[in-house]
Amino acid sequence: MKLHRAEADRYEFHLGRREQKVFCEVLAAYPVTPLEHHRVSRAAVAEPDSKQALLTDSLQAVKAAARKRLDAFLGNAQRFTVLADGYRVSFSREEMEWLLQVLNDVRVGSWLRLGAPDPEAAKPPRLTPETARYLPLMEIAGHFEFVLLAALDGTDGVGWAPRER
Repeated sequence: MKLHRAEADRYEFHLGRREQKVFCEVLAAYPVTPLEHHRVSRAAVAEPDSKQALLTDSLQAVKAAARKRLDAFLGNAQRFTVLADGYRVSFSREEMEWLLQVLNDVRVGSWLRLGAPDPEAAKPPRLTPETARYLPLMEIAGHFEFVLLAALDGTDGVGWAPRER
């Protein structure tokens, strides 16, 4: 996924054929982060169950709305313009921020399902037949997040402004 053009509130990207399929597959995995991960407080003192239940209910509604929007997004055959060498897709700034939330849920949720690996603490991912799919999901979601964030930042991700094609 490469930024092709950024003008005002529109960001246009080019994706290869396989890359477009992978992008859609990563988005289709949403939601991955378990609702139980979100806590009213991380403090040792337990919050009343009513507060936690309210948070869980609110998050469930937010994720259901995002899933519905995502289904419409993925079901829109006109979202991606077919090119000879791939696809072109454009997003508004608001759509990019929403996609970043979806991708972050997939990335963080995958990390959690892998046992919160930490290479610096010599804690490898917990790979089992049930969790193995989350390793590539985590990495690829992170890649797409990087590309979208770089576009919003006005760079190519290494500090250079993209060239107009």
